[in-house]
Amino acid sequence: MKNQYSLLLLLLFPLLFACEEDEDKTIQTDLTMEASQLFNITNSWGESLYFAMLSWEDYQAVNPYDLPGCPRIVLEQSLKQVTLEFLPDSMCIKTGQAKRSGKIILDYTPENSSTGNWILEYQNYTINQDSLHGTRRFSKSNFNKVKEQFDDLILKTNNGVNSTFSGDIDHTIARLRLELIGISSLGAVTGTNPAGRKFTIDLTDPRQILVSCSKENEILPISGKESWTVARGASKSVIHKINYESTGNCQVNATVTLADGRSLVLTP
Repeated sequence: MKNQYSLLLLLLFPLLFACEEDEDKTIQTDLTMEASQLFNITNSWGESLYFAMLSWEDYQAVNPYDLPGCPRIVLEQSLKQVTLEFLPDSMCIKTGQAKRSGKIILDYTPENSSTGNWILEYQNYTINQDSLHGTRRFSKSNFNKVKEQFDDLILKTNNGVNSTFSGDIDHTIARLRLELIGISSLGAVTGTNPAGRKFTIDLTDPRQILVSCSKENEILPISGKESWTVARGASKSVIHKINYESTGNCQVNATVTLADGRSLVLTP
């Protein structure tokens, strides 16, 4: 009996090893897609950050053609609300190719603004045909420090897959003669990717946005590093890393180092 048991183990061991190896190969072949999905997630919240960092006072004087996507701007003075409506506009000529539709609502109502708080809400909003749903909350601690928090934003891609994510991020804004010129961000985004795996995006080096590039509809930061951790079951995970590096004229190389050591350059 003992010999039969030992023989059974010897027969099963190669099969178990092969199954584990096949699973590793499957994960290996999915790494590029997984990184592309995380790249999409990190830039889906980042591309509209410039709109949120403009104050109610900024919107009193801003020209729609100075904003990415050249939205129609509606100011509700009594409510202190700004509506940005993105419509096709042949006069909106920018170097960046990002396409937006729908609305972004910014709420600076007195009960919010008196405590240095405001809200950004997406309404039927899409960026490059991917839709965003949810609300982001901002609070200002002093003239150049902003805290952002959001829960369960939903990103729906045009091919029908969803990601849900939350964030806790600290922003430092730079102004020159009262005009917003730059945004630097540190923090983390956590959520669930389309495959149902938990992930964390850590902004390990400040994510730097140059407003002059944002105005040209360029959505990538000019510099920054992020670490993307994705769960593999209950106790394992893989880590991808991305480095944003400016090449001049608002052009950026976004280089991802995958968990298996391969590198690829991603574009929005």
